[in-house]
Amino acid sequence: MVGLIAAGITVGIGLSRPVQNMAALPDAVMVPQGQKVVLPWSSWLSLSSASVGPVNISGNVAQVRGMTPGRFLLQTKLFGWLPWRQVPVEVTKPIYEVPGGESMGVLVNTEGLVVTQYAPVWSHGRFEDPAEQAGIDKGDVIVQVNHRPVYSDRALAQAVQQAGRRHQAVMLGVQGSRSFHLRSVRALWSSQHHRWQIGILVQDGASGVGTLTFYNPHSLQYAALGHSITDGLTRSPVEVHSGRVTGADIVGIIAGTANAPGQKIGVLTGGQDIQGNVRHNGIFGITGTLWHRPYGPAKPLPVALPDQVTPGPAHIITVLHGQRTHAYAVRILKTYPQWAPHTKGLLFEVDDPRLLSQTGGVIQGMSGSPIIQNGRIVGAVTHVLVSRPSLGYGCYAYWMVKQKSLT
Repeated sequence: MVGLIAAGITVGIGLSRPVQNMAALPDAVMVPQGQKVVLPWSSWLSLSSASVGPVNISGNVAQVRGMTPGRFLLQTKLFGWLPWRQVPVEVTKPIYEVPGGESMGVLVNTEGLVVTQYAPVWSHGRFEDPAEQAGIDKGDVIVQVNHRPVYSDRALAQAVQQAGRRHQAVMLGVQGSRSFHLRSVRALWSSQHHRWQIGILVQDGASGVGTLTFYNPHSLQYAALGHSITDGLTRSPVEVHSGRVTGADIVGIIAGTANAPGQKIGVLTGGQDIQGNVRHNGIFGITGTLWHRPYGPAKPLPVALPDQVTPGPAHIITVLHGQRTHAYAVRILKTYPQWAPHTKGLLFEVDDPRLLSQTGGVIQGMSGSPIIQNGRIVGAVTHVLVSRPSLGYGCYAYWMVKQKSLT
């Protein structure tokens, strides 16, 4: 009986409002300079110090106002005397970016050569797989040939021909899923193709059509796509050696249906509208510098912090025909609290009849389309829910800005 009473007391305390609010207190807080954020607060907690700025505690909430940009700590105590938790607070200067929505062609050269598949060599009356036998796997990235960096399939082919003529092995530096290793691969003479081969096909670049998310009005540094460029086999992000972005013209739409994602059909148009370089490929897409301002509106908007994004009406900016952008209504259904970068920050539903009638919802090529809410850039389209294409995921724009600032 005593045990049941103790268990009941423990459960009751765990379900109490003060304990729930203590558990809901975030691990870190971001607040724009001159603005405030509201945090859950417990009546069991007191504040021992707060250098961030004014903190007003009223009942079950605490309002924190950011005054000076920087990083600070909220020092809390339990029952007024027991040190509890330190909550880091980052006060940020307001960030302004020009929203995009324009379609863009992306052409990148990868840092190394991605092994896409095996290609057995017909030699001496039988098929052999020298690369596979040497321990090279699909999805590996060849970054060195004979201890020298390699950036093109042509350079690899030349090294293989040279090694074959000398009856030597090719030494490949391979970056696998977990570690770097050297592989010695023998070149075989192909009776079919009349040249030396090692039995693999590689990819030295990637290209496609995506969407510009936003750019800085002063530096013209941009962010686009909302998700990384992957190798297409292992879906791992590829390291980009160099690349460029250019304008794209949307010439067709394949509407999406349940379990059959749609897509934009685009052709590259040159650099009259968009032109720039690609410097980095990260989890939130590509970043680089535009060489001139894109045509169209260029009004900067503030970038929302993750906790400033709320369920409710919003709109996305994208292109469905030609190069002209349009805004389409969506509704943010759910936001995910985040104090560290993550690709899925919000769930939204397309409810604009114009967009639904033409695309069925979110389609490939729409990734990177900026999401605007209450006059702020809050996110970018990243993924479609394949079973229900009217639903899509987005990442928070703030994380894209942070990624851009690091490149």
